[in-house]
Amino acid sequence: MELHFDGLILVIYALEQVTAIGLDYIGTTLVPLPKFIPTKGNFTFKVGELARLECAVDNLSTKKVIWRRGSESNPLTIGKRTFVDDKRVMIEHTPLHQNWNLLIKRVRVDDEGMYECQVSSQARHLRHHVYLTVEVSETPHSGNPDIRISGEKYVEKGQKINLTCNATGEEHPPDDLDWFKNGDKLSTNYGNGIFIQKRVSLTTKTIVSILEIKNADMNDAGVYICRTSGLQITSLRVNVLNAHTNNVKRHKSDKYNWIGSTGDSTAPVMCGDLITLVYLLTLWTTVT
Repeated sequence: MELHFDGLILVIYALEQVTAIGLDYIGTTLVPLPKFIPTKGNFTFKVGELARLECAVDNLSTKKVIWRRGSESNPLTIGKRTFVDDKRVMIEHTPLHQNWNLLIKRVRVDDEGMYECQVSSQARHLRHHVYLTVEVSETPHSGNPDIRISGEKYVEKGQKINLTCNATGEEHPPDDLDWFKNGDKLSTNYGNGIFIQKRVSLTTKTIVSILEIKNADMNDAGVYICRTSGLQITSLRVNVLNAHTNNVKRHKSDKYNWIGSTGDSTAPVMCGDLITLVYLLTLWTTVT
């Protein structure tokens, strides 16, 4: 038993030495350990631009590159495949090259944050972190207060609701922004999957608030209101769609609701029968 334990210690020590000199295993074959080629760690893009987050790996061999947001466990991409329901996200890779860049089309303010480029290895996990900053376009402000909400009006059940509210002040940014849903004030609630972020730009005299609701259900449908401390206010109705609901079949009697309706082949026949009946009644009255 003691010999077996000593042998296990020797194996662990050997693996540590292999890792220390930059080697890994493919089966029983020793190969160079993957390593990241130095790239930028911070990237800044304006809203609506194509965001490119760079990651380059040497000695990748048969392993795959994984991209994920720093705050989430689920991957965005694995290799060339995308694992999120967002057509804006994709991988930029040239065959036989070392680049594995993450692309985000029409980048939004809520895309801002830490991202992780990872290579899984038997010896250790290799991670490269980059930070994405998304700026609101620095266009000259006209001086007139304004408030707007942007976001998807129709969201499938189980998907994420993302709403962004931009409010500009006359001489300085509004002091604060509040969110309401059907009249009830919203605040960050991790248990219910509700997250609110805020940022202020003194240059554009703008305050931006991002409302995120994960795993939307039917109760999340309704009118969302954004209101500043200066009582600027705007709203947006969000509809949550249940893709698994069966279509309700129309009752047969509905197609006789009114004569001559478009697409109802029986209506002209009924109308013709009615005219014939009136003609026969008139003829019978005349004869009698």
